[in-house]
This record gives sequence, structure tokens and C-alpha cells, in this order.
Amino acid sequence: MRLSPEPRTAEVPDWDALYRQGTPPWETGHPAKELVRVLDQGLIPPGRTLEVGCGTGADAVYLATLGFEVTAVDSSPLAMERARVRAEQQDVVARFVLADVFEFAATAGQFDLVYDAGFYHFIRRTDLSRFLDMLWRVTRPGSYYLALVGSSAERAAGGPPRVTNQQVRDELGRVFEFVHLRSFRFESPRREQGYRGWSCLMRRPKIPR
Repeated sequence: MRLSPEPRTAEVPDWDALYRQGTPPWETGHPAKELVRVLDQGLIPPGRTLEVGCGTGADAVYLATLGFEVTAVDSSPLAMERARVRAEQQDVVARFVLADVFEFAATAGQFDLVYDAGFYHFIRRTDLSRFLDMLWRVTRPGSYYLALVGSSAERAAGGPPRVTNQQVRDELGRVFEFVHLRSFRFESPRREQGYRGWSCLMRRPKIPR
């Protein structure tokens, strides 16, 4: 799959600098409630899992405790160090990789689940086509993709990048079919009520026989 290049319209943050400055607004220290909710529904069987932009690893560790074979990637050395300590403290086996997600995906093979708690809504502003190509590369027909995405319905400052329902459908729908696209709230240490978001569970269409 190859898509036409997207214009670069935003600068990619220095993720490690954000961790050095303190607790980033997306780090809560526990698994995302929406991830727990989706997995509790039993729609996604345990399998080979890739988390893109895993931060300090709370979600990756949770997935591993449920029997998912987790590979979690992030470009922040500080976040990776904390993620590995978290896994060791909880006696959980998960693979944490310090790498550029795109470079890692080039040789990573295919996964049954790709989990993304905020990577898409940042990268779509600079490298959407490259990101969609990567998702195509690391999934196979039947693979799931769970993305937690900032919602354009949020008006408060300080939250994640905002994406409309239609943008999510138009962009991610190029690769996946939707299982659900529903509202939820991102938790954040900076705002008690969190920030509005979209919970997007998708599946790569199976090839008819």
C-alpha cells in the first residue's frame, strides 16, 4: 500500500524533553480506563501486540498481564527506562524497544493488535501517509487496531490534538473497517475531568475466499 505524501504542517515534539520537564499530561501511572473497558468486552483475543508510543509502559504492562505478547516502542530514553522498571517491579514480561517507530516497523513483522494511545493524533499532522503505510506493513487481514484519539468536541486548553469524527473515518478507514468509534475521556493528571476523545477499534478486512 502506498499513499500520496502528506504536507508537513506541524513540528514533532521533543518527547524526551517533555519527560525531563516533569510528568507529561498523558501519564497517569495506571492503565487507560478505556483500554481496560475495551479488553473487558472480550473483542480482542490475546496475541502478538505492538504498542506505538508506549511512554512509561502502564498500558503495555497491563496488556502483558492479560496474556498479550507485547512489544512496546517509544523514542524517549527516559520513558523507556521507567517502563522497564515498571515491568520488572510488576514481574511482567514485555519487550520495550527504544527506537523510532517507523524504523522499527520496517523489519518488525506483523502483529495481531496494534495499540495506539495518542500517536495517531500527533503524527497525522506531519506524516499521515507514512503512518498509514506503517500500519499496513505491521498488520495482516484480521488484525485489530485500537486508537485513542483526541476529539474536536473538547474546548478546554491543554488536551491532546483534536480530530473530528469524520477525519478519523476518512483517514483510518483507508486501511481498516470500524468495529466501534465512540466517545470517551482521556485521563490526565492536569485536569480532573480529563479530555474528550474518540475510542476507535478497527479491524483489517479479511480477504474473501
